[in-house]
Amino acid sequence: MSTRFTTAVKSPWFLITGVIIAILSLVAALTGSVPELSKSRTKATSLVAEPVNKQTVTDFALPLNAPIDQMPHTDGGFYCDTGMIEWLRRFGTEVPPYQRISIRSAAEDGSMLVVDNLRAVDVNRYEPQPVMHFQCPDGGNADAAILELRLDRDRKAQELVTDSPASTRPFAFNLEPGEQGSLELRMTSDDTYSYSGRIVADVSAGTTKETVSLPLNGEDAGKFDRIGLGKYARLVVAPGRTKNQFQCALYPLGFTKWHPTNESFDDLFDCSAEKVRSVLAEIGRSS
Repeated sequence: MSTRFTTAVKSPWFLITGVIIAILSLVAALTGSVPELSKSRTKATSLVAEPVNKQTVTDFALPLNAPIDQMPHTDGGFYCDTGMIEWLRRFGTEVPPYQRISIRSAAEDGSMLVVDNLRAVDVNRYEPQPVMHFQCPDGGNADAAILELRLDRDRKAQELVTDSPASTRPFAFNLEPGEQGSLELRMTSDDTYSYSGRIVADVSAGTTKETVSLPLNGEDAGKFDRIGLGKYARLVVAPGRTKNQFQCALYPLGFTKWHPTNESFDDLFDCSAEKVRSVLAEIGRSS
């Protein structure tokens, strides 16, 4: 028996068979782990963010003498179309009323990605020029975490947890690998001044943290420019049903679309370019 075993061990076929078995065992052991090793794991750089505002849902600050009677008529009913947006960008400054940002974890495996401490940085405050507020209305909001950021006070965003602006909590958004979410950032301030700057957030994965700039809608995706309208913020002009016909809202003193109070007011009326200029002149003469 011993002699036969010794002879078999010395046989080249025994050695070849042993090598084949070892290779097959190694392949079988690695087959399950190779796909796992190839998956990208969570890092602070796994965050993918992009602005998702609708192109035709935005606001503009126009000079008081802008030739609005020459504005092309919209084919979108009471909403702005591409032609009107192009005209508004040529004569005014785009000032989105909010910033909608899509966020996603590009990781396929690993820990949770945490996005928090969203804030305004490199903020400059400056005196605004007299301008009118032209609004391209929104047809409705998508589901999103809604954040409020006061540029003239604490410049760190707070998440709104109910319909009441007074009910807020510190913002934090957790993303599992491959998960995505949506943010709606509402920047507010006293209309007395204009503000420009950037929006950043901290992104953490495990013990690693990085600060990233978030891309924004508007003329410069790297920064925001929120123009204070002063007393002229009382008048809001929006597209109307025919050429040289607009929808207007004139708000009481102390209440505007950009500087709301707890009251509600939304009394729209038809107005021509001449009527818009007349109302702006009247507001200009008021104290």
